[in-house]
Amino acid sequence: MPQDDINRQVYREEASELLGELETALLELEEYPEDTDLINRVFRAMHTIKGSGAMFGFDVIAGFTHDVETVFDMVRNGDLPVTKPLLDLTFAARDHITFLLDDEQANPEEAARITRGLRKIAGTFQDSPQEAQHPAHSADDSSDDDTLGPGIYRICFKPPRDIFLSGLDPLGLLQELEELGELQVIAHTRDIPDIAEMDPESCYIWWDMILITEKDENAIRDVFIFVEDESELSIDLIERAEPATDDSEYKKLGQILLDRGDISPEALEEILTKQRRLGALLVEAGVVDEEAVRSALAEQKAVRAKRQKATPTLPVKTAPASTSVRVTAEKLDYLVDLVGELVIVQARIAQSVGDSQDQLLKSLSEELERLSDELRDETLSIRMLPIGTTFSKFRRLVRDLSNELGKKINFETSGAETELDRTVIEKINDPLVHILRNSIDHGIEPPA
Repeated sequence: MPQDDINRQVYREEASELLGELETALLELEEYPEDTDLINRVFRAMHTIKGSGAMFGFDVIAGFTHDVETVFDMVRNGDLPVTKPLLDLTFAARDHITFLLDDEQANPEEAARITRGLRKIAGTFQDSPQEAQHPAHSADDSSDDDTLGPGIYRICFKPPRDIFLSGLDPLGLLQELEELGELQVIAHTRDIPDIAEMDPESCYIWWDMILITEKDENAIRDVFIFVEDESELSIDLIERAEPATDDSEYKKLGQILLDRGDISPEALEEILTKQRRLGALLVEAGVVDEEAVRSALAEQKAVRAKRQKATPTLPVKTAPASTSVRVTAEKLDYLVDLVGELVIVQARIAQSVGDSQDQLLKSLSEELERLSDELRDETLSIRMLPIGTTFSKFRRLVRDLSNELGKKINFETSGAETELDRTVIEKINDPLVHILRNSIDHGIEPPA
């Protein structure tokens, strides 16, 4: 299968998982509309679906999802409240994206209806006075970002060596970053090997960047949302570039390199005893490479150009390491079959050495039996899933039927942690849906 087809299939699988997470977050958000964590979960799911879709050629999905993401960016910034009409349209958008994964030409009228609805909600809110409902955005309580002006950020981005194998292009990330403001990029090339040793599918370059932008750190971090877990990424706010009368000199080159960890105090002290330009001396002495000096000079130049009062450096969030691996059902079934054959062979071996007087052989047979039993148990447990994974589907079903039939329904579940075989969960899903539908249709009366 061509690599492009593999990448597109991987995107479909990841998008399906994100849509499931999105639905769960929306259902919870309906109960807790002020929960900022839930709002961020919805935004990040939409952002990931949009960004990955654009990278893997799903342009229709990327364009459609952009409108939903934009609205929830307003919600995330406190400019738009979470309302039932907004959630209804977002649920509809989630369902439409599911159809688009199979056919990007599916039902364009529905896409247009959802988009018009979202833009109407955003436009109505913007055109009406809402300050009384949202005092945080009144004229007397403007944010620090509005008064302090654009920020100057130092960004270090070192992608994993195998980033191209995931279908991602670092250049696209830099281009997206450039849309946020004025960007200076310094590429580090010292890790590039000789051509005879070079792997054409590996990325050997990493980047230092200076960005002057009105956006905050979250907006910058969103650019790297797809690769942050696997990359070395740091984002530091150096200063906030407001017009000011402070003409004092920004940090010297050596101090910048010290702050960035590119040079030790001892090495700097030794070089300063000489009388040539510091950058040239550092490169000549082999203490740092030319790219590091150029990056530090770019930072110095940017801050000098937009001098302002110092702002504390924002802490860099460390992304958690991935704790799961996606495996196809076919591979898992094949593994179970192999373990079954191994258990049969182990039983035959145990039977053959049962009457043997060779103690070493008996000991090895017992050890093999123990290992095969543990392997069998662990392999079978991989197929087990908590039944709670299906509950979010039922919650959505109950919500939709409740709205459709005009009935008030409280849906409560228990025992979500109970594990069943994957195939059993798949087989009982439809009967459970049928039971729920009948219960709601015939077992629950309207409020009247």
